[in-house]
Amino acid sequence: MSARISIPPAGPPRRTVATRILVSFAVTLVAFAVTAGVSVLSQKRTAEDSEELAKGYVPVALKLGQLRAVQSTLASLVDGIPDEKNPLSMRILLETLTGVRRAILEETRASMQTLRELGSEETRQAALTLTGELDVAQATFGGDRPSIDRLFAGFDAADRDAVNRELVGLGAMEHDGVKRLKTLAEHVDRGMTALSAEARARERRAILQLVLLAALTLAVGVAVSIHTRRLLRPLERVTERARAVARGDLTPEPILESDDEIGQLAAAFERMVGAVGRAQSRAVANERLAAIGKMAAHVTHEIRNPLSSIGLNIELLEEELAASKVSGEAKTLLTSITREVQRLENLSEEYLRVARLPQPRMEADDLASTVRDIVSFAKPEMDRAGLEIALDVADDVPPALFDEGQIRQAILNMMRNAREAMPDGGRIDVSVRADGMSVVVGVDDRGAGIPDDVRSRIFDPFFSTKGEGTGLGLAITRQIVEAHGGSIACEAREGGGTSFRIMLPIAPQRLSGPTSIASVRSRVRA
Repeated sequence: MSARISIPPAGPPRRTVATRILVSFAVTLVAFAVTAGVSVLSQKRTAEDSEELAKGYVPVALKLGQLRAVQSTLASLVDGIPDEKNPLSMRILLETLTGVRRAILEETRASMQTLRELGSEETRQAALTLTGELDVAQATFGGDRPSIDRLFAGFDAADRDAVNRELVGLGAMEHDGVKRLKTLAEHVDRGMTALSAEARARERRAILQLVLLAALTLAVGVAVSIHTRRLLRPLERVTERARAVARGDLTPEPILESDDEIGQLAAAFERMVGAVGRAQSRAVANERLAAIGKMAAHVTHEIRNPLSSIGLNIELLEEELAASKVSGEAKTLLTSITREVQRLENLSEEYLRVARLPQPRMEADDLASTVRDIVSFAKPEMDRAGLEIALDVADDVPPALFDEGQIRQAILNMMRNAREAMPDGGRIDVSVRADGMSVVVGVDDRGAGIPDDVRSRIFDPFFSTKGEGTGLGLAITRQIVEAHGGSIACEAREGGGTSFRIMLPIAPQRLSGPTSIASVRSRVRA
Protein backbone atom coordinates (compact mmCIF):
# COMPACT_ATOMS: atom_id res chain seq x y z
CA MET A 1 0.00 0.00 0.00
CA SER A 2 1.47 3.37 -0.99
CA ALA A 3 1.66 6.14 1.57
CA ARG A 4 0.71 9.68 0.71
CA ILE A 5 2.84 12.21 2.59
CA SER A 6 1.48 15.66 3.25
CA ILE A 7 3.37 18.45 4.93
CA PRO A 8 1.22 21.20 6.42
CA PRO A 9 1.92 24.52 4.74
CA ALA A 10 3.87 27.01 6.80
CA GLY A 11 3.01 30.68 6.90
CA PRO A 12 5.39 33.27 5.51
CA PRO A 13 8.35 33.98 7.79
CA ARG A 14 8.13 37.19 9.76
CA ARG A 15 11.70 38.07 8.85
CA THR A 16 13.48 36.37 5.98
CA VAL A 17 17.14 35.39 6.10
CA ALA A 18 17.82 37.64 3.11
CA THR A 19 16.33 40.60 4.98
CA ARG A 20 18.36 39.86 8.11
CA ILE A 21 21.60 39.53 6.14
CA LEU A 22 20.78 42.71 4.21
CA VAL A 23 20.16 44.57 7.48
CA SER A 24 23.43 43.21 8.90
CA PHE A 25 25.29 44.31 5.77
CA ALA A 26 23.62 47.74 5.98
CA VAL A 27 24.75 48.08 9.62
CA THR A 28 28.30 47.26 8.56
CA LEU A 29 28.12 49.80 5.74
CA VAL A 30 26.78 52.47 8.10
CA ALA A 31 29.61 51.82 10.56
CA PHE A 32 32.15 51.99 7.72
CA ALA A 33 30.52 55.14 6.32
CA VAL A 34 30.66 56.83 9.74
CA THR A 35 34.34 55.93 10.08
CA ALA A 36 35.11 57.12 6.56
CA GLY A 37 33.08 60.32 7.11
CA VAL A 38 34.89 61.17 10.32
CA SER A 39 38.21 60.48 8.59
CA VAL A 40 37.30 62.73 5.67
CA LEU A 41 36.16 65.52 8.00
CA SER A 42 39.36 65.23 10.01
CA GLN A 43 41.48 65.36 6.87
CA LYS A 44 39.47 68.31 5.60
CA ARG A 45 39.92 70.21 8.86
CA THR A 46 43.64 69.40 8.90
CA ALA A 47 43.92 70.68 5.32
CA GLU A 48 42.09 73.87 6.31
CA ASP A 49 44.42 74.38 9.26
CA SER A 50 47.46 73.82 7.03
CA GLU A 51 46.12 76.25 4.44
CA GLU A 52 45.33 78.79 7.15
CA LEU A 53 48.90 78.59 8.39
CA ALA A 54 50.63 78.37 5.01
CA LYS A 55 48.60 80.99 3.12
CA GLY A 56 47.43 83.12 6.03
CA TYR A 57 49.55 83.40 9.14
CA VAL A 58 52.95 82.61 7.59
CA PRO A 59 52.79 85.40 4.91
CA VAL A 60 51.56 87.86 7.57
CA ALA A 61 54.39 86.84 9.89
CA LEU A 62 56.96 87.18 7.07
CA LYS A 63 55.71 90.61 6.02
CA LEU A 64 55.62 91.77 9.62
CA GLY A 65 59.19 90.56 10.02
CA GLN A 66 60.25 92.58 7.00
CA LEU A 67 58.27 95.58 8.23
CA ARG A 68 59.86 95.37 11.67
CA ALA A 69 63.31 95.13 10.12
CA VAL A 70 62.74 98.27 8.04
CA GLN A 71 61.22 100.07 11.02
CA SER A 72 64.14 99.12 13.26
CA THR A 73 66.56 100.36 10.60
CA LEU A 74 64.70 103.61 10.34
CA ALA A 75 64.77 104.05 14.12
CA SER A 76 68.52 103.30 14.20
CA LEU A 77 69.19 105.76 11.36
CA VAL A 78 67.21 108.48 13.12
CA ASP A 79 69.24 107.85 16.30
CA GLY A 80 72.52 108.22 14.29
CA ILE A 81 71.58 111.45 12.46
CA PRO A 82 73.38 113.78 14.94
CA ASP A 83 76.68 112.13 14.14
CA GLU A 84 76.10 112.06 10.39
CA LYS A 85 78.60 114.10 8.35
CA ASN A 86 76.63 113.96 5.10
CA PRO A 87 72.93 114.89 5.75
CA LEU A 88 72.06 114.62 2.06
CA SER A 89 72.94 110.92 1.81
CA MET A 90 71.09 110.29 5.07
CA ARG A 91 67.97 111.99 3.70
CA ILE A 92 68.06 109.88 0.54
CA LEU A 93 68.41 106.74 2.66
CA LEU A 94 65.53 107.71 4.97
CA GLU A 95 63.23 108.53 2.06
CA THR A 96 64.09 105.22 0.39
CA LEU A 97 63.39 103.23 3.56
CA THR A 98 60.07 105.01 4.19
CA GLY A 99 59.05 104.13 0.64
CA VAL A 100 60.00 100.51 1.20
CA ARG A 101 58.09 100.57 4.48
CA ARG A 102 54.96 101.83 2.74
CA ALA A 103 55.17 99.05 0.15
CA ILE A 104 55.73 96.36 2.79
CA LEU A 105 52.92 97.84 4.86
CA GLU A 106 50.49 97.45 1.99
CA GLU A 107 51.71 93.90 1.37
CA THR A 108 51.18 93.12 5.06
CA ARG A 109 47.67 94.54 4.89
CA ALA A 110 46.96 92.38 1.82
CA SER A 111 48.28 89.30 3.68
CA MET A 112 45.95 90.06 6.57
CA GLN A 113 43.07 90.33 4.13
CA THR A 114 43.98 86.89 2.76
CA LEU A 115 44.10 85.55 6.32
CA ARG A 116 40.64 86.96 6.95
CA GLU A 117 39.31 85.20 3.84
CA LEU A 118 40.95 81.81 4.48
CA GLY A 119 40.59 81.30 8.21
CA SER A 120 37.80 80.20 10.49
CA GLU A 121 35.48 82.64 12.20
CA GLU A 122 37.85 82.90 15.12
CA THR A 123 40.77 83.57 12.81
CA ARG A 124 38.77 86.16 10.87
CA GLN A 125 38.12 88.03 14.09
CA ALA A 126 41.82 87.84 14.94
CA ALA A 127 42.69 89.15 11.43
CA LEU A 128 40.38 92.10 11.93
CA THR A 129 42.11 92.88 15.25
CA LEU A 130 45.54 92.60 13.61
CA THR A 131 44.46 94.92 10.80
CA GLY A 132 43.26 97.44 13.38
CA GLU A 133 46.58 97.26 15.24
CA LEU A 134 48.43 97.67 11.94
CA ASP A 135 46.37 100.78 11.21
CA VAL A 136 47.29 102.16 14.63
CA ALA A 137 50.99 101.48 14.01
CA GLN A 138 50.78 103.09 10.60
CA ALA A 139 49.12 106.11 12.12
CA THR A 140 51.95 106.26 14.67
CA PHE A 141 54.77 106.53 12.14
CA GLY A 142 52.71 107.71 9.18
CA GLY A 143 53.50 111.40 9.91
CA ASP A 144 57.29 110.96 9.85
CA ARG A 145 57.67 112.25 6.28
CA PRO A 146 56.83 115.91 7.12
CA SER A 147 59.05 115.61 10.20
CA ILE A 148 61.93 114.38 8.01
CA ASP A 149 61.40 117.31 5.67
CA ARG A 150 61.46 119.76 8.58
CA LEU A 151 64.53 118.00 9.99
CA PHE A 152 66.61 118.41 6.87
CA ALA A 153 65.27 121.92 6.33
CA GLY A 154 66.80 122.70 9.74
CA PHE A 155 70.06 121.19 8.54
CA ASP A 156 69.94 123.40 5.45
CA ALA A 157 69.23 126.51 7.58
CA ALA A 158 71.85 125.48 10.16
CA ASP A 159 69.10 125.82 12.81
CA ARG A 160 70.43 123.57 15.49
CA ASP A 161 67.47 123.98 17.80
CA ALA A 162 65.00 123.02 15.07
CA VAL A 163 67.12 119.98 14.20
CA ASN A 164 67.23 118.80 17.79
CA ARG A 165 63.52 119.38 18.25
CA GLU A 166 62.63 117.38 15.13
CA LEU A 167 65.11 114.62 16.00
CA VAL A 168 63.46 114.11 19.39
CA GLY A 169 59.95 113.90 17.87
CA LEU A 170 61.03 111.76 14.91
CA GLY A 171 62.99 109.35 17.15
CA ALA A 172 60.08 108.95 19.52
CA MET A 173 57.76 108.32 16.56
CA GLU A 174 59.99 105.68 14.99
CA HIS A 175 60.70 103.85 18.26
CA ASP A 176 57.01 103.87 19.10
CA GLY A 177 56.38 102.26 15.67
CA VAL A 178 58.99 99.62 16.49
CA LYS A 179 57.17 98.77 19.73
CA ARG A 180 53.77 98.61 18.06
CA LEU A 181 55.06 96.39 15.28
CA LYS A 182 56.69 94.14 17.89
CA THR A 183 53.38 93.87 19.73
CA LEU A 184 51.63 93.13 16.46
CA ALA A 185 54.18 90.42 15.63
CA GLU A 186 53.69 88.88 19.07
CA HIS A 187 49.93 88.74 18.44
CA VAL A 188 50.59 86.98 15.14
CA ASP A 189 52.95 84.52 16.85
CA ARG A 190 50.36 83.79 19.53
CA GLY A 191 47.72 83.21 16.86
CA MET A 192 50.02 80.83 14.97
CA THR A 193 50.93 79.01 18.19
CA ALA A 194 47.28 78.68 19.21
CA LEU A 195 46.31 77.47 15.74
CA SER A 196 49.16 74.94 15.71
CA ALA A 197 48.25 73.71 19.20
CA GLU A 198 44.60 73.42 18.24
CA ALA A 199 45.55 71.60 15.04
CA ARG A 200 47.69 69.13 16.99
CA ALA A 201 44.92 68.59 19.56
CA ARG A 202 42.39 68.12 16.76
CA GLU A 203 44.74 65.68 15.07
CA ARG A 204 45.09 63.68 18.29
CA ARG A 205 41.30 63.66 18.73
CA ALA A 206 40.87 62.63 15.11
CA ILE A 207 43.34 59.76 15.51
CA LEU A 208 41.59 58.62 18.70
CA GLN A 209 38.20 58.84 17.00
CA LEU A 210 39.48 56.90 14.01
CA VAL A 211 40.95 54.22 16.27
CA LEU A 212 37.69 53.92 18.23
CA LEU A 213 35.55 53.94 15.09
CA ALA A 214 37.83 51.41 13.40
CA ALA A 215 37.53 49.17 16.47
CA LEU A 216 33.76 49.68 16.46
CA THR A 217 33.59 48.87 12.74
CA LEU A 218 35.66 45.73 13.31
CA ALA A 219 33.41 44.74 16.21
CA VAL A 220 30.32 45.33 14.07
CA GLY A 221 31.85 43.25 11.27
CA VAL A 222 32.66 40.39 13.65
CA ALA A 223 29.18 40.59 15.21
CA VAL A 224 27.57 40.59 11.75
CA SER A 225 29.69 37.59 10.71
CA ILE A 226 28.69 35.68 13.86
CA HIS A 227 25.06 36.68 13.36
CA THR A 228 25.13 35.58 9.70
CA ARG A 229 26.77 32.28 10.62
CA ARG A 230 24.13 31.71 13.29
CA LEU A 231 21.41 32.46 10.74
CA LEU A 232 22.88 29.96 8.27
CA ARG A 233 23.71 27.28 10.86
CA PRO A 234 20.27 25.59 10.50
CA LEU A 235 21.05 25.21 6.79
CA GLU A 236 24.20 23.24 7.68
CA ARG A 237 22.11 21.13 10.05
CA VAL A 238 19.56 20.45 7.30
CA THR A 239 22.43 19.41 5.00
CA GLU A 240 23.83 17.05 7.65
CA ARG A 241 20.35 15.64 8.26
CA ALA A 242 19.90 15.11 4.51
CA ARG A 243 23.16 13.14 4.42
CA ALA A 244 22.01 11.10 7.43
CA VAL A 245 18.66 10.40 5.76
CA ALA A 246 20.50 9.37 2.60
CA ARG A 247 22.39 6.85 4.75
CA GLY A 248 19.05 5.48 5.96
CA ASP A 249 18.53 7.30 9.27
CA LEU A 250 14.79 8.08 9.25
CA THR A 251 14.49 8.92 12.95
CA PRO A 252 13.11 12.47 13.23
CA GLU A 253 14.99 14.84 15.50
CA PRO A 254 13.52 17.60 17.70
CA ILE A 255 12.50 20.66 15.69
CA LEU A 256 14.13 23.95 16.70
CA GLU A 257 11.57 26.71 16.31
CA SER A 258 12.64 29.64 14.12
CA ASP A 259 10.79 32.47 12.46
CA ASP A 260 12.74 32.46 9.17
CA GLU A 261 12.52 30.33 6.06
CA ILE A 262 15.56 28.20 6.98
CA GLY A 263 13.89 27.28 10.26
CA GLN A 264 10.69 26.48 8.40
CA LEU A 265 12.71 24.37 5.93
CA ALA A 266 14.32 22.44 8.81
CA ALA A 267 10.93 21.90 10.46
CA ALA A 268 9.35 20.79 7.16
CA PHE A 269 12.32 18.49 6.53
CA GLU A 270 11.99 16.83 9.94
CA ARG A 271 8.24 16.42 9.42
CA MET A 272 8.96 14.90 6.02
CA VAL A 273 11.56 12.53 7.55
CA GLY A 274 9.01 11.47 10.16
CA ALA A 275 6.35 10.94 7.50
CA VAL A 276 8.77 9.00 5.28
CA GLY A 277 9.84 6.90 8.26
CA ARG A 278 6.23 6.13 9.15
CA ALA A 279 5.43 5.37 5.51
CA GLN A 280 8.45 3.11 5.22
CA SER A 281 7.54 1.39 8.48
CA ARG A 282 4.00 0.83 7.22
CA ALA A 283 5.29 -0.37 3.86
CA VAL A 284 7.68 -2.82 5.53
CA ALA A 285 4.91 -4.03 7.84
CA ASN A 286 2.53 -4.45 4.91
CA GLU A 287 5.17 -6.31 2.92
CA ARG A 288 5.80 -8.55 5.89
CA LEU A 289 2.08 -9.15 6.30
CA ALA A 290 1.78 -9.91 2.60
CA ALA A 291 4.67 -12.38 2.78
CA ILE A 292 3.24 -13.89 5.95
CA GLY A 293 -0.15 -14.12 4.28
CA LYS A 294 1.24 -16.00 1.31
CA MET A 295 3.21 -18.32 3.53
CA ALA A 296 0.24 -18.79 5.87
CA ALA A 297 -2.08 -19.54 2.98
CA HIS A 298 0.32 -22.17 1.66
CA VAL A 299 1.05 -23.71 5.08
CA THR A 300 -2.59 -23.77 6.21
CA HIS A 301 -3.64 -25.28 2.91
CA GLU A 302 -1.11 -28.05 3.44
CA ILE A 303 -2.03 -28.75 7.10
CA ARG A 304 -5.80 -28.25 7.11
CA ASN A 305 -6.56 -31.44 5.21
CA PRO A 306 -4.39 -33.58 7.55
CA LEU A 307 -5.96 -31.81 10.52
CA SER A 308 -9.43 -32.60 9.17
CA SER A 309 -8.48 -36.26 8.74
CA ILE A 310 -6.99 -36.33 12.25
CA GLY A 311 -10.13 -34.76 13.68
CA LEU A 312 -12.37 -37.27 11.87
CA ASN A 313 -10.24 -40.18 13.08
CA ILE A 314 -10.35 -38.84 16.62
CA GLU A 315 -14.13 -38.81 16.49
CA LEU A 316 -14.13 -42.46 15.26
CA LEU A 317 -11.73 -43.42 18.02
CA GLU A 318 -13.97 -41.77 20.59
CA GLU A 319 -16.91 -43.82 19.34
CA GLU A 320 -14.85 -47.02 19.43
CA LEU A 321 -13.59 -46.25 22.93
CA ALA A 322 -17.10 -45.49 24.09
CA ALA A 323 -18.34 -48.85 22.71
CA SER A 324 -15.45 -50.93 24.10
CA LYS A 325 -15.54 -49.27 27.52
CA VAL A 326 -11.78 -48.80 27.85
CA SER A 327 -10.07 -47.17 30.82
CA GLY A 328 -10.43 -43.43 31.56
CA GLU A 329 -6.72 -42.78 30.93
CA ALA A 330 -7.14 -43.47 27.21
CA LYS A 331 -10.07 -41.10 27.04
CA THR A 332 -8.02 -38.39 28.80
CA LEU A 333 -5.21 -38.78 26.25
CA LEU A 334 -7.73 -38.63 23.41
CA THR A 335 -9.28 -35.49 24.87
CA SER A 336 -5.82 -33.85 25.04
CA ILE A 337 -5.20 -34.75 21.41
CA THR A 338 -8.57 -33.28 20.43
CA ARG A 339 -7.78 -30.03 22.28
CA GLU A 340 -4.42 -29.65 20.52
CA VAL A 341 -5.99 -30.33 17.14
CA GLN A 342 -8.58 -27.63 17.81
CA ARG A 343 -5.80 -25.24 18.81
CA LEU A 344 -4.00 -25.94 15.55
CA GLU A 345 -7.24 -25.37 13.63
CA ASN A 346 -7.77 -22.03 15.43
CA LEU A 347 -4.17 -21.07 14.69
CA SER A 348 -4.58 -21.88 11.02
CA GLU A 349 -7.77 -19.84 10.92
CA GLU A 350 -5.93 -16.83 12.40
CA TYR A 351 -3.18 -17.17 9.79
CA LEU A 352 -5.83 -17.37 7.08
CA ARG A 353 -7.35 -14.11 8.31
CA VAL A 354 -4.00 -12.44 7.64
CA ALA A 355 -3.76 -14.02 4.22
CA ARG A 356 -7.38 -13.44 3.19
CA LEU A 357 -8.27 -10.12 4.80
CA PRO A 358 -10.83 -8.79 2.31
CA GLN A 359 -10.95 -5.25 0.95
CA PRO A 360 -13.28 -3.33 3.29
CA ARG A 361 -16.71 -2.35 2.01
CA MET A 362 -17.11 1.14 3.41
CA GLU A 363 -20.43 2.54 4.51
CA ALA A 364 -21.39 5.77 6.19
CA ASP A 365 -22.74 4.59 9.52
CA ASP A 366 -22.99 5.51 13.19
CA LEU A 367 -19.73 4.27 14.70
CA ALA A 368 -20.94 5.14 18.21
CA SER A 369 -23.83 2.65 17.93
CA THR A 370 -21.45 -0.02 16.63
CA VAL A 371 -19.11 0.55 19.60
CA ARG A 372 -22.08 0.27 22.00
CA ASP A 373 -22.99 -3.09 20.43
CA ILE A 374 -19.37 -4.28 20.70
CA VAL A 375 -19.21 -3.29 24.37
CA SER A 376 -22.49 -5.13 25.07
CA PHE A 377 -21.20 -8.21 23.24
CA ALA A 378 -17.88 -8.23 25.13
CA LYS A 379 -19.35 -7.43 28.56
CA PRO A 380 -19.99 -11.08 29.63
CA GLU A 381 -16.43 -12.02 28.68
CA MET A 382 -15.06 -9.03 30.63
CA ASP A 383 -17.28 -9.80 33.61
CA ARG A 384 -15.86 -13.30 33.82
CA ALA A 385 -12.36 -11.76 33.87
CA GLY A 386 -13.37 -9.41 36.69
CA LEU A 387 -13.23 -6.31 34.48
CA GLU A 388 -15.51 -3.29 34.31
CA ILE A 389 -16.16 -1.48 31.02
CA ALA A 390 -16.82 2.28 31.17
CA LEU A 391 -18.24 3.64 27.89
CA ASP A 392 -18.06 7.38 27.14
CA VAL A 393 -19.69 8.54 23.89
CA ALA A 394 -19.55 12.25 23.05
CA ASP A 395 -22.58 14.12 21.79
CA ASP A 396 -23.13 14.67 18.06
CA VAL A 397 -20.57 12.14 16.84
CA PRO A 398 -20.78 12.33 13.02
CA PRO A 399 -21.13 9.23 10.82
CA ALA A 400 -17.87 7.54 9.86
CA LEU A 401 -16.80 5.42 6.91
CA PHE A 402 -16.09 1.83 7.92
CA ASP A 403 -16.70 -1.84 7.28
CA GLU A 404 -18.65 -2.95 10.36
CA GLY A 405 -17.36 -6.53 10.45
CA GLN A 406 -13.70 -5.56 10.17
CA ILE A 407 -13.93 -2.63 12.61
CA ARG A 408 -15.74 -4.89 15.08
CA GLN A 409 -12.83 -7.33 14.86
CA ALA A 410 -10.28 -4.51 15.35
CA ILE A 411 -12.01 -3.04 18.43
CA LEU A 412 -12.51 -6.49 19.96
CA ASN A 413 -8.80 -7.17 19.46
CA MET A 414 -7.97 -3.97 21.39
CA MET A 415 -10.41 -4.79 24.19
CA ARG A 416 -9.06 -8.32 24.55
CA ASN A 417 -5.54 -6.89 24.55
CA ALA A 418 -6.64 -4.59 27.43
CA ARG A 419 -8.15 -7.58 29.25
CA GLU A 420 -4.87 -9.50 29.00
CA ALA A 421 -3.01 -6.43 30.36
CA MET A 422 -5.09 -6.60 33.59
CA PRO A 423 -5.13 -10.27 34.73
CA ASP A 424 -6.21 -9.20 38.24
CA GLY A 425 -9.19 -7.21 37.03
CA GLY A 426 -9.78 -3.50 36.77
CA ARG A 427 -11.54 -1.04 34.50
CA ILE A 428 -11.39 -0.55 30.72
CA ASP A 429 -12.36 2.90 29.40
CA VAL A 430 -13.91 2.94 25.92
CA SER A 431 -14.62 6.34 24.33
CA VAL A 432 -15.98 7.66 21.04
CA ARG A 433 -15.57 11.30 19.98
CA ALA A 434 -15.04 13.51 16.94
CA ASP A 435 -11.62 15.07 16.33
CA GLY A 436 -11.28 17.26 13.25
CA MET A 437 -12.10 15.17 10.17
CA SER A 438 -11.95 11.88 12.09
CA VAL A 439 -13.97 9.87 14.56
CA VAL A 440 -11.73 8.54 17.34
CA VAL A 441 -12.35 5.32 19.26
CA GLY A 442 -10.24 4.98 22.40
CA VAL A 443 -9.56 1.92 24.54
CA ASP A 444 -7.63 2.57 27.78
CA ASP A 445 -6.46 0.00 30.28
CA ARG A 446 -4.97 0.40 33.74
CA GLY A 447 -2.40 -2.34 33.47
CA ALA A 448 1.36 -2.25 34.03
CA GLY A 449 1.91 -0.28 30.84
CA ILE A 450 4.26 -0.95 27.91
CA PRO A 451 7.93 0.17 27.89
CA ASP A 452 8.87 2.65 25.19
CA ASP A 453 11.19 0.25 23.37
CA VAL A 454 8.45 -2.39 23.28
CA ARG A 455 5.64 0.03 22.34
CA SER A 456 7.33 0.84 19.04
CA ARG A 457 7.12 -2.89 18.02
CA ILE A 458 3.70 -3.97 19.25
CA PHE A 459 2.13 -3.67 15.79
CA ASP A 460 4.84 -5.88 14.21
CA PRO A 461 3.61 -9.33 13.08
CA PHE A 462 4.48 -12.19 15.48
CA PHE A 463 5.70 -9.78 18.18
CA SER A 464 4.18 -10.60 21.55
CA THR A 465 5.08 -10.01 25.18
CA LYS A 466 2.83 -12.87 26.31
CA GLY A 467 4.03 -16.41 26.69
CA GLU A 468 1.36 -17.65 24.29
CA GLY A 469 -0.39 -16.25 21.24
CA THR A 470 0.64 -15.66 17.65
CA GLY A 471 1.39 -11.94 17.93
CA LEU A 472 -0.91 -11.22 14.99
CA GLY A 473 -3.85 -9.54 16.78
CA LEU A 474 -2.54 -5.96 16.79
CA ALA A 475 -0.86 -6.42 13.40
CA ILE A 476 -4.23 -7.43 11.90
CA THR A 477 -5.88 -4.50 13.74
CA ARG A 478 -3.48 -1.99 12.18
CA GLN A 479 -3.91 -3.62 8.77
CA ILE A 480 -7.68 -3.23 9.07
CA VAL A 481 -7.52 0.40 10.24
CA GLU A 482 -5.05 1.50 7.55
CA ALA A 483 -7.13 -0.29 4.91
CA HIS A 484 -9.95 2.06 6.00
CA GLY A 485 -7.75 5.09 5.37
CA GLY A 486 -7.39 5.68 9.11
CA SER A 487 -4.61 5.37 11.67
CA ILE A 488 -3.97 3.68 15.01
CA ALA A 489 -1.78 4.90 17.85
CA CYS A 490 -0.57 3.49 21.14
CA GLU A 491 0.46 5.82 23.96
CA ALA A 492 1.24 5.62 27.65
CA ARG A 493 -1.82 6.49 29.70
CA GLU A 494 -1.47 9.22 32.29
CA GLY A 495 -1.68 7.56 35.69
CA GLY A 496 -0.49 4.17 34.40
CA GLY A 497 -1.59 1.75 31.72
CA THR A 498 -1.88 2.02 27.96
CA SER A 499 -4.13 4.03 25.65
CA PHE A 500 -5.04 2.86 22.13
CA ARG A 501 -6.65 5.20 19.60
CA ILE A 502 -8.33 4.30 16.29
CA MET A 503 -9.02 7.26 13.95
CA LEU A 504 -11.44 6.70 11.05
CA PRO A 505 -12.44 9.30 8.43
CA ILE A 506 -15.75 11.13 8.77
CA ALA A 507 -18.28 10.26 6.05
CA PRO A 508 -18.94 13.02 3.48
CA GLN A 509 -22.56 14.15 3.62
CA ARG A 510 -23.27 13.23 0.00
CA LEU A 511 -21.97 9.68 0.50
CA SER A 512 -24.60 6.97 0.98
CA GLY A 513 -24.60 3.21 0.59
CA PRO A 514 -21.61 0.85 0.43
CA THR A 515 -18.52 1.88 -1.43
CA SER A 516 -14.90 0.86 -1.82
CA ILE A 517 -11.92 2.37 0.00
CA ALA A 518 -10.50 3.69 -3.28
CA SER A 519 -13.67 5.64 -4.08
CA VAL A 520 -13.85 6.95 -0.50
CA ARG A 521 -10.26 8.20 -0.63
CA SER A 522 -10.85 9.87 -3.99
CA ARG A 523 -13.96 11.65 -2.66
CA VAL A 524 -12.26 12.73 0.58
CA ARG A 525 -9.26 14.12 -1.33
CA ALA A 526 -11.58 15.94 -3.71
